[in-house]
Amino acid sequence: MIRWRSMLLWGMLLAAGALLAACGQTTSPQNPDPPILTNFDALPKQLATVVFTPTPTPVLIGGTVIPVAQPSATPAPPTPTLTLTPYVGVFLGEPTSESGEPASTLAPYVVAPIAGGVPIGVAPGPSTGNGCTIPVASTFANAYAAVQERLGCPISAGVTVSPMAAQPFERGWMYWRGDTRQIYALAANGQYWQLADTWNEGMPADDPAYSPPPGLVQPVRGFGLVWRSNPPLRDALGWGTAPESPASGFWQSFERGEMLLGSDGHVYALFSAEGQHSGPLPP
Repeated sequence: MIRWRSMLLWGMLLAAGALLAACGQTTSPQNPDPPILTNFDALPKQLATVVFTPTPTPVLIGGTVIPVAQPSATPAPPTPTLTLTPYVGVFLGEPTSESGEPASTLAPYVVAPIAGGVPIGVAPGPSTGNGCTIPVASTFANAYAAVQERLGCPISAGVTVSPMAAQPFERGWMYWRGDTRQIYALAANGQYWQLADTWNEGMPADDPAYSPPPGLVQPVRGFGLVWRSNPPLRDALGWGTAPESPASGFWQSFERGEMLLGSDGHVYALFSAEGQHSGPLPP
């Protein structure tokens, strides 16, 4: 009986120990309403562990550098200089006719645009002492030496022109050729005008709006018309110093102008292409 009671007591002690062990392993229940954190404490936090290695891993900084050369400007190809190719021929002698006689020589010719007009062309002919086909008139022989380069060679023989008219001005002369109805204005500054005479009978001879100073005159008729119609000409010549008067003159045409013997006894060289004249020149 005593032994049974002892065994029962030990059994109860073992059961109580097992119960206490089971109660020690249970976790306390979580708080369903935890406190609210603010400011810096409200941020989530995580513990990080950094492990340093003895040798850092190499980092690739850049790749392979490939040098790139800038293209250079290509010079333009040189421009070839044209050179004349020498021509080699065989001289067959002077030209002759079929019968063996020398070929005929063409006679000089002159082409005039209108009757009494200025010749515009001369065919080659026998050369004169100055290398020209037609000789210079003796009236102009001395003066021509100073203007030969600008005038060129004569293209017609010298002629006496009539009727003519002439008028002196403060700074030059005006000449009228009746055979061609051309007016020539020669200013003292070297300017030269050649104008057609378009005045006809029945037109006003002058213009009362132009009142000359004492001792001077307004040009009339053909001279007056071109004088009033061309301010540069009028300014260059000024007023007339005497009325126009009948005259005669000696003229010769050249490649690039004309020569005339004026009423004042002097020679003038007229350079048509330049709009200039040279004179008076000594005859």
